[in-house]
Amino acid sequence: MKLSRRTKSILVMIGGLAVIVLTWNGLGQHYPQINEWLYLPERLYRTLRTLMGSDPVSSSLPPENLPWQLTLVKIVVTLALLAGMYRIAQKLFVEYYTQFRLLFRRNQILVIGINRKGQALLADLKRTHDTTGVAIELDADHSNASALRRDGHLVYFGDGTQSAVLQDAGIRSARFMICFLDKEQTTINVVRALHQITQKNPEKYQVRCFLHIGNAKVSTMLQQSDYFEDEKKNGIDLRFFNHHQMIARQFFARLAYDYAQPMRDPNAAFRLIVFGAGETAKALLVQALQVMHTINPASPDIIVYGADAEHAGRQLAAEYPGAAMVSSIKYMPFDGAYDHILNELVIDPPAHLVPVVIAAFDDDSVNLKLSLEILHATPAAAFRVFALNYHNDGLNALLKSRQSRLNRLTFFGSLESVCQVELITQERLDVTARSIHEDYLQQLAPQQGSLSESDAYKQSWDMLNEQAKDANRAQADHIAYKLAMCGKLAALQEQGAGVQEALSFTAEEVEMLAQVEHTRWMAQRYLAGWRYGAQRDDQRRLHPSLVEWAMLPEAEKQKDRDVVLRIPFLVQGHRAKPSV
Repeated sequence: MKLSRRTKSILVMIGGLAVIVLTWNGLGQHYPQINEWLYLPERLYRTLRTLMGSDPVSSSLPPENLPWQLTLVKIVVTLALLAGMYRIAQKLFVEYYTQFRLLFRRNQILVIGINRKGQALLADLKRTHDTTGVAIELDADHSNASALRRDGHLVYFGDGTQSAVLQDAGIRSARFMICFLDKEQTTINVVRALHQITQKNPEKYQVRCFLHIGNAKVSTMLQQSDYFEDEKKNGIDLRFFNHHQMIARQFFARLAYDYAQPMRDPNAAFRLIVFGAGETAKALLVQALQVMHTINPASPDIIVYGADAEHAGRQLAAEYPGAAMVSSIKYMPFDGAYDHILNELVIDPPAHLVPVVIAAFDDDSVNLKLSLEILHATPAAAFRVFALNYHNDGLNALLKSRQSRLNRLTFFGSLESVCQVELITQERLDVTARSIHEDYLQQLAPQQGSLSESDAYKQSWDMLNEQAKDANRAQADHIAYKLAMCGKLAALQEQGAGVQEALSFTAEEVEMLAQVEHTRWMAQRYLAGWRYGAQRDDQRRLHPSLVEWAMLPEAEKQKDRDVVLRIPFLVQGHRAKPSV
């Protein structure tokens, strides 16, 4: 009969304890006087020698009047043996000890891999949530293992793409599992292993699994699909995330605070100048189209510079056909020369122009070089520059430590800032999104005749599909922008119990923000593939409210006003200023 690793671990631990207990008791029977406290060091010494292969009764006990110097030496030697045995046990029996501890872990968080991403996730778990996790690592000699164990995490060595390893690591009792790996094929193999587990014992599992997918659009489509309903019925809830999207979302969550003052200006014209045409740059563009909606309906103006900008434009149009309905994006070739770009921003800028310059090439060093060159070529009081700094090493790390002296340069998107459990699970954000949806359901009661409602959106939060949940999350993301437009963002951070009173809106502010909310809602729908239709059709993604504010029925306008009026009751989870 083949024994599992868990069974072997239990047997080894029981065997080791049995040897210690039998030796301890046997010494007491063979040498009755050793039961006295005087001989405690001798008893410990002989027990340890037994574990090392020596005969515990090969010599007689020392006399009672043994000089204290020799007794002290024996105590020191015994302590040294204990330390040595502990080190040996760590090396030889760490796997068995880890397995033994896993027997008693419940509601744990599993992380596949202890590469830099896995290590950052576990560090965030310890720092932010004051708890430890369980890591599964293929490389038994990985250099990060010792440091993670010192922080209290359990590191279990094995192939996470094997169902037996996942079971031994405690997938059955896990709260959730995160798979944030470089190789997508490995992630797919993890899904296969989970499928094998649930097929054998479908009633035993109830765990969420967060899987990283490298392509942002594919990640979104998988998240909103019903391809994995069988796994969900069997207790494995597969959820997908993409780090480019997380970087973009985190960046624009902070942007409302950085530009709170100009957002109050109804004439402010934001211009996003994005250098780079890679996956992160594309994710930034999509997020900008979703949340950068201010008082000025013509804002934002978006320009993308990159060596392959035209191809990136065609790709974005293919993936998001509705993007053209939200804002016009200009794609310009970039060969490294930026003088003509800066001249318009510095020498003769248009009135009320608010530039947001973002260096988002795939290479951190290119972003740093371009950002420093722009800073040196423009006046000290000019616009800010944001530089993507994913790996946060080399000169970038050195300059980031001097961030206070680089007032106009802001780094964002570091691996450590992205590898946050909350960003992946969205648990705190979903508290606000859930409240938004519950308010929406309450508003439906007096509006049964509304043209724009469908049964798919009338369900409870737990029964909603992911596309409907994302719509509520997008609305939650825009709360800070609405507050900034009214000059109330500072009150959100400073007020305590009176936050709701401090955030009350005037009638003019409600009407203005309701129009902005309608524009934001249309943008989110267009990006999700919806179009105008006289009758709502969720299958064909047609909606009668995809029209300008002036053409909306009064009942639909009131919904947007209600969204604004409910903000003071929804901001409890938005107190903290996001970091980058």
